[in-house]
Amino acid sequence: MGKQSIRENKNIYQLCREEQGLTREKASEKMTGISASRIEKIEYELQEPTPYDIVQMADCYKRPDLCNYYCSHKCTIGDRYVPEIEVSELSNIILETIASLNEINPLTGRLIQIARDGKVTDDEIKDFAFISKKLDEVSLAIDSLNLWVDKTASENNINIELLNAEKKRLK
Repeated sequence: MGKQSIRENKNIYQLCREEQGLTREKASEKMTGISASRIEKIEYELQEPTPYDIVQMADCYKRPDLCNYYCSHKCTIGDRYVPEIEVSELSNIILETIASLNEINPLTGRLIQIARDGKVTDDEIKDFAFISKKLDEVSLAIDSLNLWVDKTASENNINIELLNAEKKRLK
């Protein structure tokens, strides 16, 4: 194994690679079409990674959250539309999801009233903004759960084939 970097300001890509105990050379061998020198340039921020690079690194480093990081920090479209999601424990994700759903449930009647005429009037804006914020929280909790599943599957701690087959059966 190559020597460990002692550089202080490591970016997320270098930290994830090192967490897997991989040198740039070993990581490059596990990826398709990404050289060790390209990995170094990305880690030293001399070149911006492409979406292809990120997917390769996410798979190699068993860190699907790298895709979310890239989309929420580096991509112009993602910067606008993709919130950053932190990987947390399943119990925290479930509790957050249930709390968010419990908060939105009593608001559904008001949302129906607002949407009935197909527009949001000035006097409805305050309620609509609050409901929209609560729906964003539900969406974030769901995204967090999906990211947890992807990360757990990449670590082989969940039978993803069985999960996907069951979800398909339920459609």
